[in-house]
Amino acid sequence: MNKDDVPLDDATKERFQKDQLRVESGLNHKEEYAAEITAPIRRINYAEQYKTNKPERLETHSDVSDEEVAELVEAVTRNKAVGYVALFVALASLFVWPVLLGVSGIVLGVIAFLMGNKRLGSWSIALGFIAVAAYFLLVPFYA
Repeated sequence: MNKDDVPLDDATKERFQKDQLRVESGLNHKEEYAAEITAPIRRINYAEQYKTNKPERLETHSDVSDEEVAELVEAVTRNKAVGYVALFVALASLFVWPVLLGVSGIVLGVIAFLMGNKRLGSWSIALGFIAVAAYFLLVPFYA
C-alpha cells in the first residue's frame, strides 16, 4: 500500500463490489466488449474513483438498479445450490442405488450445467455416469 492510498470504508467497498458485479455480469450496456483483445495504453485503476472523497466522482456509470443486482446474486446462489445438490446425488450414487441416483445425478448435473454452474454440473454428470456404467459392468460378475 502506497502512502498516498486512502483506505476504503465499508460503504465505499460495497459500492465498488456492486459496480464490479454490474460490469462482470454484462448488465452494463456501456461496456466495451473488445477490451480483452486490445493492448492497454496506460494502466487502468478502477478503484481510483472510490479513493477520493469527492461526491461527483462517486457516481456510478451504470443504468442497472440495485434490485437487478440483487436478483442476479440470488440467481447465482440458486444455481450453486442446484450444482451442489447434483454433486451430492452423484456422489451418493457411488454407494447406494447407483442406477436411480446416478441417472438423477446426471439429470441434475445437466440442469446445473445449463443454468451456468459448469464445473459442478460436469462433475455431477461424470460421477453419475461412472456409477451407472460401473453398476451395469459389474453386476454380471456378481449376479
